[in-house]
Amino acid sequence: MSQESPAPRSPRPSRRATVLAGTAAAALLAGSTRTVWVEALAPDLAGTAQQVTVTGSDAAPAVLALSMVAIAASLATGLSSRWLRFLTGPVLLATGAGSAIAALGVVQAPEQAARSAVASATGVLGGDVLTETTAWPLITLAPAVAVAVLGIVVLVVGGRWPVGTRYRSAAVAATADPGQDPAAAWDALTRGEDPSLLETETDGEPEPYAGADASEDGDPRTPR
Repeated sequence: MSQESPAPRSPRPSRRATVLAGTAAAALLAGSTRTVWVEALAPDLAGTAQQVTVTGSDAAPAVLALSMVAIAASLATGLSSRWLRFLTGPVLLATGAGSAIAALGVVQAPEQAARSAVASATGVLGGDVLTETTAWPLITLAPAVAVAVLGIVVLVVGGRWPVGTRYRSAAVAATADPGQDPAAAWDALTRGEDPSLLETETDGEPEPYAGADASEDGDPRTPR
């Protein structure tokens, strides 16, 4: 009977790819706040209508703040601590969801989102404001959702990522024999040393001089 081959494992995102994707998505989220989200028309103190452009950082300042947190959480995901990933995963999920909610808030209430910027530009508080939303709040939903999805990926897959064991204590590295421990040989190469020379020096250490014992036994070759 032919033996059935095991089913291939489904590919899962690597830690490096997740960190790069999370950092890129969070950076795009932060960059989107530099664009114009709302265009407003409001009278100034003289009664003249003024055209005011409101950027995303003014219309939804929470998006910029959350994107900075997402960048830090994405970079922290690259660390080898498995428990840290169970913290950065929910942080990425929360920052992505919060940014999406803030962007949708601008779409639903553009006048409220632009009121602070309009008051600073015209010097009039509580005046009539005509607003029009650009496409950027909706475009911002894409990186926001991407950050949230990557947070879920970190929670689901992050616990199965390998934990780095490259760095060891100096005492272990000093006492390890490069000829018997491949990891010690690799560490020696990293320090710029030749493991074969280290092994030769270890094998070729001179034996202690036994002149005193030979003289006591009466060896004629030992000077008296």
